[in-house]
Amino acid sequence: MLDPYAQRLNDTIIDIYDAIMRVESQMLARSVKDLTIVELHVLEAIGRAGEEGLSISDVAQARQVSLPSMTVTVKKLEQKGYVEKTRSARDGRIVQVHLTRLGRKYNAMHAYFHERMVRALLRDVPPAQRPALLDAVESIDAFLKGQLAQLDEPQ
Repeated sequence: MLDPYAQRLNDTIIDIYDAIMRVESQMLARSVKDLTIVELHVLEAIGRAGEEGLSISDVAQARQVSLPSMTVTVKKLEQKGYVEKTRSARDGRIVQVHLTRLGRKYNAMHAYFHERMVRALLRDVPPAQRPALLDAVESIDAFLKGQLAQLDEPQ
């Protein structure tokens, strides 16, 4: 049983997660009908790589999903016009995935939402408290990644 403070913290974390997912879903529903939240986050991972792009296995690793699953997702995104695949200039055996103009547009929209969210959060956090906030969020991230790693281990 959690003490009242811990319960409030737990409830707030759940509320934040739910709200972020609802906002992202509603933004997508209003702006583009053929893109899912999962696909939007794949665009984000590819967009972080910049002009060089990423291999499909790198995208799968970044999103922590299987290579076959990511291959299907990338193919769908390519068919919808959000990404394109090209051969690596350094090694022609490697296929790189890049955002198209349309993919960059929706990735930028998504990034802008996150930028506004972080700015709103930091507006009320004094600079002296920001390191503690970042440490706390990184601890949550590390815990969740550890849980995922355990779940991904063969039984």
